[in-house]
Amino acid sequence: MLKGAINKVLLSQRVRLRKEKRLSSGFFDTTSIGDISFLLFIFFIVTSSFILREGIFLSLPSARASAVRLQPDQVMEVKPENEGFRVGNRLLSREAFAAELRRFKDSGPDKVLIIRMSLRVKYDRLVDTLSVARETGMRKVSLQNEGG
Repeated sequence: MLKGAINKVLLSQRVRLRKEKRLSSGFFDTTSIGDISFLLFIFFIVTSSFILREGIFLSLPSARASAVRLQPDQVMEVKPENEGFRVGNRLLSREAFAAELRRFKDSGPDKVLIIRMSLRVKYDRLVDTLSVARETGMRKVSLQNEGG
């Protein structure tokens, strides 16, 4: 009889422990989720490709820079317009301007392109002019504002 009573007590304790264990397992171990997240983060960093965008980099003169005297044959002036590029009295397309600028640059050393911008011309025309200068290898560029 004593043995039966002890078995009942042990059985009831086991049942109570199982219930407590089930009730106390309401929390969640986040270690594995943290590990998976970290591994995914590393995977995406390693497999992603980093794209470096090319831009137009300008080196501006310092405040102490002196004026430079140029000969007329060292200078080419261009006025970007909404319809094209005005060089002298001619209105050129992008391709014709690039060819003209390439010929000018190849005609001798120390050539300078002067871009005369007007306020009524769209900003993207200036960017396009700088792009043509970069494509043709023109390294010395001066920007001037014409006003209206």
